[in-house]
Amino acid sequence: MHSIVFCFFELPSGAFKMKNTHLKILEFLKSELNFDYSGYHIAMLERRIQNRIVNVGSTTSEAYFEHLQNNSDEPPRLIKNFMINVSQFFRDPLSFELLAKVIIPDIIAAKQRSHDHSIRIWSAGCSYGEEAYSLAMLFKEYFDKEKVHFNLDFFATDFDSRIIEKARKGLYTSMSMKEMKLGLLNKYFTERGESYAVRPELKEMVQFSTYDLLDKNSYAPSESVYGDFDLILCRNVLIYFNQEFQDLILKKLVRSLASKGILMLGESEVPVAPYREKLRQVSKYCKIFEKK
Repeated sequence: MHSIVFCFFELPSGAFKMKNTHLKILEFLKSELNFDYSGYHIAMLERRIQNRIVNVGSTTSEAYFEHLQNNSDEPPRLIKNFMINVSQFFRDPLSFELLAKVIIPDIIAAKQRSHDHSIRIWSAGCSYGEEAYSLAMLFKEYFDKEKVHFNLDFFATDFDSRIIEKARKGLYTSMSMKEMKLGLLNKYFTERGESYAVRPELKEMVQFSTYDLLDKNSYAPSESVYGDFDLILCRNVLIYFNQEFQDLILKKLVRSLASKGILMLGESEVPVAPYREKLRQVSKYCKIFEKK
C-alpha cells in the first residue's frame, strides 16, 4: 500500500460497527500522531489492529490499548502496519510490457506530430520509488533505441517523507528485483554488498516529493506547478479507501491529466462513477485508461 494520512477528521461510515476498544485505539492515534482514519475501509483497519495485537503478544484488545499508551514506539509501528508498502520493480509485468510496447510509443508519436518536446509524468503514491524508476528505465530505453530526445518532467510523490527519502537514496535489496531483467539491472544499478544502488543517470530523471492525494486545496504536486500530465500512475491506492475518498482522488487525477492523457491503476482497481464516463480502458488485460 502507498501511505496517505488525512488532513481533516470525521468518524468513518461504519465506525459504530467497530469494536469499542479498536475505536479508542484509532482515536488515540488521531490525538497523538494526527492520524485520521476516516477514509479507510473499516474491515481492513480491524484486521491490521488484530494483527498487531497478536504480534506484540497481548491477550485482549484492552491489554493492547494499554501497551499502546505506555510504549512510545508502538503508535508509529501500528500506523506503519496500516500503511504496508508492497512495491518492487516492474510489479505486474504485463502492465509494464504494455507501457513499453504501446503506451510510450503512442505518447512519443503524438508528441512528434504536435512538435511538443516535453513529456509530463506523475507517479502518485510512489512508495519507495521502484515504480517510478521502472518507468524511467522504459522511457530511457525507448529514447536510446529510437535516438529521440524529449524533456521528461517526472514527478513521484508519497505522503510519507521517510519513504520519499528512501526513494531518493535509491538503494534496494534483491527482494525488489524479482521482475528485473538482467540487462536493465547491469545497466542502471551498481551492486553494493547485498544491495543495489540506482545509478545517477536514472536518479536524475525522477523528482521525488511529499504530497497528500487527499489535500482538497490542490489537484497536483506543487513542484509540478500545474497538471496537464501525459501519464499518471496511481496503483494500489484506491483499494484502501471508501468510495467517497476514491472519488476525491480520481477527481484530482482526471483533472490533472492532459487531453488523451493516460491513467494507470492497480490490477484490482476500477474508476468509480462518474469517472467511468471520462476514461476509456485501452486494454482488456490491464487497468490502463485514456482520458476522453
